[in-house]
Amino acid sequence: MTDAWYHCGRCGSLFQSGFGPDKTRCCETCNQKPGIGLWPVESATPETEIFSKKGEHLDEGGARAVRKKRRANTMLRVVIVWTMIMVLLVGLRNYNARNDKVREEQETVAGKMTKGTLADERIATLKDALPECHQALAGFLMSGTPEARNQFVVNPIEMAGKMAAFYANNPLPNVDVKKLYRIDQSVIKVGKEWMVETRWKEKDGLEFDAIFRRDRGIWRLDWEHFSRYSDFPWTLFLAGEGPGEAEFRLLARQRLKEDEAEQSGARLTFVMYAPEFGKPLETGMESPEFVVDRRSDEGLLLEAAFKSRNDDERIFDENLSYMEGMGLVRLRVRVSRDDGGIRRKFVLDQILACHWIDTDEMGYDIKKLKDDLFGNR
Repeated sequence: MTDAWYHCGRCGSLFQSGFGPDKTRCCETCNQKPGIGLWPVESATPETEIFSKKGEHLDEGGARAVRKKRRANTMLRVVIVWTMIMVLLVGLRNYNARNDKVREEQETVAGKMTKGTLADERIATLKDALPECHQALAGFLMSGTPEARNQFVVNPIEMAGKMAAFYANNPLPNVDVKKLYRIDQSVIKVGKEWMVETRWKEKDGLEFDAIFRRDRGIWRLDWEHFSRYSDFPWTLFLAGEGPGEAEFRLLARQRLKEDEAEQSGARLTFVMYAPEFGKPLETGMESPEFVVDRRSDEGLLLEAAFKSRNDDERIFDENLSYMEGMGLVRLRVRVSRDDGGIRRKFVLDQILACHWIDTDEMGYDIKKLKDDLFGNR
């Protein structure tokens, strides 16, 4: 029988030897005799590439071939692991890129929905203003002198004389700051100016609102609104005392006569009251009736104000509800008094605003009201 090829179990070399235990020769590399039971790897031609799939050839030494095979296997494993790592890295990068794109799209949509909107500005304004609003109101109420109180109000130099004259005829509100707490707040935009409207309540029962405006970089109290400022006490004016004409902050209620309600261009009749600080549901002495033409500027403003009140709508889109009783609207007016004749006569000269805030904004666009009533004729 021809020689066969054996695989040395010691060094891994291939060598030829006779078939069978009595004819085998030792390994040419390590001189190790093949063990019993090793089956030869038969080959018709020794030059055949037995491990061609792994790149090994018969002309390479056995140990060298094994080492090369091991190195090849190791390199293959390294390549496979490296490939897997690269695939994972590329996949992770693509995943993060997709997530970043989705996040950017979501932020863009959210930004379009909130940034620059009225709601966004309101929140930012409240966050900035409320601490200073608290300080302004507390400082005003706790100050013992007019000079000390002035620093907490809007336009302190201009208001100094008004405040002195006002408190000469009206008592300073007696509010216990330690028992005072804020019950609500909102942001309103009057013209181009942001203002903060707040509601306050004292544990003993007083309840009032306060408007704050940014003045010289500081949030200060709108004192004329807070005090319900009038040039002269309304009750004394009705009694014939003081100047014959003055500016007042009052509450008005419409008196509707059935025979006039159905008439086109009918007159509008109403009465006015002086507000009582801290008691919004109470009214003072009722004035005589005032009558205006519905088609006049005053009539249009009054009708718009009464309609808003009945529909529970606020002039400056405030979120807060009305404080006063049903049917009552706030007005800033100029009224004249005629003491001649048998009876004293009162005339509404001008409606300055349908609110008490110290601003030139009337609350309604008189031109639009006229256009809605008369059209473009």
